[in-house]
Amino acid sequence: MSEKKKAVVLLSGGLDSATALAIARSEGFELYAISFRYGQRHEVEIESARRVAAAMGVEKHLIVDIDLRSIGGSALTADTEVPKARSVEEMAASTPVTYVPARNTIFLSFALAWAEVLEAQDIFIGVNALDYSVSGEARVWVRNSLWAKPMPIAEFYELPDDKYETVAVDPNTLQIKWHRVTGRSRHRSEGKRCFSIRLERGQEITITQDHSLFTIDPITARLIPIKGSDITVGTPIVVPFDFPEINKTWLQELSKLDIHCLPEACKKFDKRWSITLDDGYITNRLKLTRIPIQFPITDDFLYIIGLWLAEGGKSLDSEDTSLAFSIGSIPGAVDTLRRYFERFGVPLGKSPANNYDYCIHSSVFAALFWYLGLFGTAKEGQKAFPNFFWKLSQHQRRVIIAGLWDGDGSHVFNGESSMSQKSHQLIHDTYYCLSLDGIFPVIKDGRHSQKQIIIRRSQDFRRLTELYPFRHTSKRIAYEAQAAVKGRDQATGIWKCAGIWNAVSSATLPSGAKTNIYNAGGKYNEAFRAQRSAFASVPSLLPLVSSKLAFLRVSAIQETCSSFMYDLSVEGAENFVANGILAHNSGYPDCRPEYIEAFELMANLATKAGVEGRLRLKIHTPLIRMTKAEIIKTGLRLGVDYSLTHSCYDPVDSLACGRCDSCQLRLKGFREAAATDPLRYVE
Repeated sequence: MSEKKKAVVLLSGGLDSATALAIARSEGFELYAISFRYGQRHEVEIESARRVAAAMGVEKHLIVDIDLRSIGGSALTADTEVPKARSVEEMAASTPVTYVPARNTIFLSFALAWAEVLEAQDIFIGVNALDYSVSGEARVWVRNSLWAKPMPIAEFYELPDDKYETVAVDPNTLQIKWHRVTGRSRHRSEGKRCFSIRLERGQEITITQDHSLFTIDPITARLIPIKGSDITVGTPIVVPFDFPEINKTWLQELSKLDIHCLPEACKKFDKRWSITLDDGYITNRLKLTRIPIQFPITDDFLYIIGLWLAEGGKSLDSEDTSLAFSIGSIPGAVDTLRRYFERFGVPLGKSPANNYDYCIHSSVFAALFWYLGLFGTAKEGQKAFPNFFWKLSQHQRRVIIAGLWDGDGSHVFNGESSMSQKSHQLIHDTYYCLSLDGIFPVIKDGRHSQKQIIIRRSQDFRRLTELYPFRHTSKRIAYEAQAAVKGRDQATGIWKCAGIWNAVSSATLPSGAKTNIYNAGGKYNEAFRAQRSAFASVPSLLPLVSSKLAFLRVSAIQETCSSFMYDLSVEGAENFVANGILAHNSGYPDCRPEYIEAFELMANLATKAGVEGRLRLKIHTPLIRMTKAEIIKTGLRLGVDYSLTHSCYDPVDSLACGRCDSCQLRLKGFREAAATDPLRYVE
């Protein structure tokens, strides 16, 4: 008969650790429990750990004395008040004061040492991290020392290790900044309820039932997380709308492109263009057209790319040598094309069929456009910005978008200008670029599988005409006229709630000022949002007033499913911007999957048994993706007697207080599990 495998189980005496112990027992392990008297506020949990260990039949129960009171930093080890009667949202808003610095690292280190002595390969810990996750296609801002761009979070997850930053909101100042990414994670989400959330201005994101976005607390007017399962149509969701600090990332202009690999790329993909490299130039067989391998990036070239994306196109596998533009109706466009291409000896030809189609015949430029990722047709939705788009300065991107909007954007009609494309990524990248300039467009579904991007706000037209070099004169005049229209910007106003008016009421202000604020802020009308300027004199509201955060209502919710979900750990923010929406990320830092993975790696590098290869140490976290109700159901199925456990942070005469975070989460879990909590409570 084979000997049982040994497992060291961290046992606090609480609900989670007792369930983890039961799971280890059900998997056939010989149990060795380890508990810690670390200077916590009470001895009750140690007594609970003894009772649970005895009931579970552990082989040995070790209690280790450590004094963490000398370090402090936690309400559990210092004379600091334990939070009481908080909502679940308040608990999740930030790392709680009951977090004990490095506690799990310390506990796991002791467990690791004991496991090595016991020659046990397995350590169980009952950590639990709720599913703060977004689907893989959600785009997040990413930068390192070499580049910066938005990318799908799934793509970011696959990038090699480096020092990365993402865009997040400082929770203290509410300002949008780059923050260091300290972890990237992916996990399976089968069996999780997932929701596709759509906002009133077209932003969309898919999250799990547990994942939180941000809303405004109607009582305190503070930003708080709200779980996917609690979001309803009409819920205000926080959306950053202006990125002045982030925009500074792209100040350096890209002056040249290195295209010396173009001939080799043509050969690799069996393109029949006769493209060759000749003394620092790209040319063809006849050598009539020559472009330098250090290809200059000029505003004319960038504007032509925009025109091409609007009024040109070739199938992805085309080998035709012509580039056709339907630009005859765009003022100055024909002259721009003729002036640019004739510099390289390529004449601009005109279609005999009508006055709108112009083309150039050049295998060199056809190959260049293909190499830059500019092939694709509007009909098939294949168009995309060039592959160097996010290497450009913001000014250079504006030139491309000006050409695109001149060619494909509308004049002003009913106070708005729009652009429609079947190429959805073109629309989304345009949105991201505009948002860097504080332009806050609407994205909506159009006809025939198109996406639309719409400019409506007068201040958006103002910034558009100030920053984007449109060459279509009548469109520019129309945009300038719309920019001069006076109107209130409701889209980025402050969400009206009791907390806003309470802040006004409690502020010390000159006589009559509060009445003016009530009137200017529209306290007595039914609008959802109020003008920010109305609250500029209220000190407690200044962070909110000066923030670049909008509150957009949820317009639609659709239940969906996803095999994998992704998450980021962000230093000093507990949030990140995904698909233009502020997503939440919080909890105890040493309960996260990436922390456990890192500790396991360290364990196998830092122990004699691991280095010698005698043991491959494994950290088991069977509860890490369970809700509290799921943990309780699992424990009851495995025969855990929860009357032996104790979860309270601040017990009174051995009775649980019923009001601290841990008690409330335990009680909530039992309710959701449709079970009775056998623990005795003060209230």
